[in-house]
Formats: sequence, structure tokens, C-alpha cells
Amino acid sequence: MNTVLSAMALDYPTEKLAVYLSDDGGSPLTLYAIKETCSFARSWLPFCRKYGIKTRCPEAYFSSFGDDERFPWNDEFKTDEEQIKKTYELFKKNVEKTSGCSGIGDGVVNDRPPHVEVIHDNRNDGENKDDQTKMPLLVYVSREKRPSYPHRFKAGALNALLRVSGIMSNGPYLLVLDCDMYCNDPSSARQSMCFHLDPQISPSLAFVQYPQIFYNVSKNDIYDGQARSAYKTKWQGMDGLRGPVFTGTGYYVKKKALYGSPNQKDKFICEAEMNFGLSSKFIASLKGSNEEDTNGKGILSDEILEEARNLATCTFEKNTQWGKEIGYSYDCLLESTFTGYLLHCKGWKSVYLYPKRPCFLGCTTIDLKDALVQLMKWSSGLFQVGVSRFQTHGLQCLQFFMYRPSVSTYTRSCPVVAQFGHGAMNREFG
Repeated sequence: MNTVLSAMALDYPTEKLAVYLSDDGGSPLTLYAIKETCSFARSWLPFCRKYGIKTRCPEAYFSSFGDDERFPWNDEFKTDEEQIKKTYELFKKNVEKTSGCSGIGDGVVNDRPPHVEVIHDNRNDGENKDDQTKMPLLVYVSREKRPSYPHRFKAGALNALLRVSGIMSNGPYLLVLDCDMYCNDPSSARQSMCFHLDPQISPSLAFVQYPQIFYNVSKNDIYDGQARSAYKTKWQGMDGLRGPVFTGTGYYVKKKALYGSPNQKDKFICEAEMNFGLSSKFIASLKGSNEEDTNGKGILSDEILEEARNLATCTFEKNTQWGKEIGYSYDCLLESTFTGYLLHCKGWKSVYLYPKRPCFLGCTTIDLKDALVQLMKWSSGLFQVGVSRFQTHGLQCLQFFMYRPSVSTYTRSCPVVAQFGHGAMNREFG
């Protein structure tokens, strides 16, 4: 839940910010935890804004990572900090205590209906409420899961979030953040908007990618969990050739880029129902004609919530272009990387932003078993990119030669993964 808290605390107007949590496990404990998170956020967000705290992940702030910000202030700061720390410890204790109760299970529910619930509606904050105490829209989404339908993993979850958010908040930009990462700099949204709103590059800009930086790597890092060759060398070079691909997390993407090419923005909207599915409200959001629903009081209406659940069902994508030409691709295990690659093939560009202060921090693999499992996923996914029918389509000459080394690097690792990865997979998945 620290990921959710850090996202809610971004330095961005709360009326323009919405946070959606995708729970692909459908666990009742996760739903309970996000409700408790919302309650704690009512104290945490004002504290961060009042004192200009940058480390807005509470777990990191109360650890050694927050030492630089906890220098002696006045007595008021010390009192507030002690109080917020007690509140945070109580919040953690409540969640941990509930996880052991028999009434609320924490396991994965593999056969379930869709569940969409608004945890906090920022329309209820009111115009006269203090800016320090306002909170963004917070929504819990657990899409439908049935054994007889393909689940599509992370790509399916992201596509469901695209549809649900389209009729509830309909923001033009989307931050994708994995649950093992958190926002380390609240200004990341404003930094990325400097590129997205630049009239010279905005028409063809699809996303702004930040590097993945990890807090749990050892001093030696013998398995290169930091992926230094990628984030410190290759991605820097890619930035001069229409930009890097998605790295799975820590990027701000223009939603319209996932629905078409920069030169044919309305191609799929011409036959919207055939491409996007039978949802008049979602199609209206694509055309920008549902402002009354997304910006008014109708967000909590039963009609909106019922439509959101329909958009999160297993059957909604049937006979549509979701996962093919629209949204995140289902054709590769590395759904984000492959989708970013396809965006470049369509003519979109990206930007690589590497600020001095890491905007996002997360954890990475630190032992051989996990490193081999990760390497096998990357190798198989990039091999699919190398042999796909899109391997040269729409790419510039230098951009094509940029992709080839990235693909071949991991392809050469396939024999190593085949030899040692089998045992690791057995230990990992039983």
C-alpha cells in the first residue's frame, strides 16, 4: 500500500489526479488494506504537503532513506512527526492483524466477478476545503477472472484499467507503477508534463520513461540487478533515436498513443464499436463527449459503476481489437516492452528522463534463482520481438540497428537459461 500512498501524494492538482489499484488476485485483504490506506492518507498527505516532504512513501520516510528530511525542525514538526509515525504503525498493525483473521482471506480468488469500488471520491472534498487536506480520486479495480477465459496477465489488467478510468476520470495521461516500486519524487508528474505539453514534440510523443532504480541491491551486485548497461548506457543512446521502449513501470504515457498512430489518430474511432467494444460511455470518453459524467456528480452513480464492471469482464474484449491494435499487446510475455516497440513502429516517439533524484525506487532480484527466472522472461520476450512480423515495420534505419543488439544480447543468453533456469523455475513455482 506504500505504492498507493506515494502515488496519492504526487505534487499535482488533486482534481486532476486519480489513482487506480488493480488487484488481479481479487483478495478481500487487498480491498480492506486500500480502505485503511485511504484513512491513513487523510493524515499522511497533509503532513507531507505542510513540511514539503519529498520521500512520500511512509515506509521509506521512516527508514534510513528519510534521514536527510528528518533533520531537526521546530517543536511543531517533531510533534507532528511523532504523531504521524504512531498513526502509521497503527495502520500497519491493523492490516497485519486482519491478514491473520479467518474472516478475511488473503489468497487469490481464481473464479470471481468484476469488482469496481470508489474508495475516495474527490468530488466530495468541496471547493472550500484546504488544499493540504484534499485527496485524489481512489478506485479499487479487480477485473473478472474465469478459468475458461484467458487472463492476459499484466497487459489484460492495464487494458481493463484504461477502460474503467476512461469513464470515471478520463485523464489524458497515465502513470504505470508496479506494486514493488514507489514514487520517490512527488514532482515526477510535473517533470514529464514539461515534455508532454511541449507543442514542438507533443503531437508525436507517446510516453516519458524514467529509469528503474533499486534500493535493495548489494554493494557488489554480482548479478547486475540494477541492469546498468540498459538504464545508464543503452537507454541514453536510444533517447537520441526516437526514444526507449517501455520498461514495465515508471512511465507517463499518453493514452491516445495506445489507440492509434500519430498520423491517424481517429482511425479506430471511425468504427469504434467494432474496435473498442460495445460501450457507449467508453466510446464517448474517446471522443471527449462525456465531460458531464467524468467531471460532474455522476461519477458515483450506479450506472457509471455498473458500466465500469462491464468494462472489466472477461467477455468484453471478444471480437475487438484490444490486445491487437489497441491498448497493450497480448502477443508477447514482455507486454510493456513489446507495446513500446509497436508504438515506435507506428511512428510514435518517447523520451528518456534521468533526473538527479530518482523519481521511482523499487526492489530487484538479488539471488541467482530469481535472476535466472527474470532473465528467462526477458530472453523469451525479446526473442519474440526479434522474430515478430513488426521487426522492421515503421522503424528508421538507425532505430532498427539500435534494436538488434538489444534483442541479440538476451538471445545469446538462452542456452544459459535453458541449462540452469529449469531448476530455478521448479523451486519458484513448485
